Amino acid sequence: MAGSRYLIASWGVAVAALLVGAVLATGALAGVSHHNSKLTISRALPLYHGKVRSQAAQCERGRRVVLYEKRAGSDRKVGSDRTSRSGKWKIRVPLAELEPLDRFYAKARRKLNIVSGDGYECRADRSRTRTFVGD
Repeated sequence: MAGSRYLIASWGVAVAALLVGAVLATGALAGVSHHNSKLTISRALPLYHGKVRSQAAQCERGRRVVLYEKRAGSDRKVGSDRTSRSGKWKIRVPLAELEPLDRFYAKARRKLNIVSGDGYECRADRSRTRTFVGD
């Protein structure tokens, strides 16, 4: 008996989650604005830095940016930072860890802020890959 209650409750939660996901995916919340983001990356060794740009200021500030080293198989997370008010970010890579032809890129995840059906979505972005040219 207790097992069937658990099963029914689990199905109820799953159906509710699907309905909420469908509403968000279709943009049924009329008060939510959607904004693209553009993530840039530059290097001034040992510092990798860049900027998150968007037509909406709230999509530039406070974004979490993660720097990855591109590898065969899984890429290695090197570090992360939060963007400043102007969208700038920087992550220091220790020189001892750098080897010639290491490749790095950054990612900014989606930022979602919805309260009572109103709010905004800042879309995720990935920078281009930069190659470290060392000794």
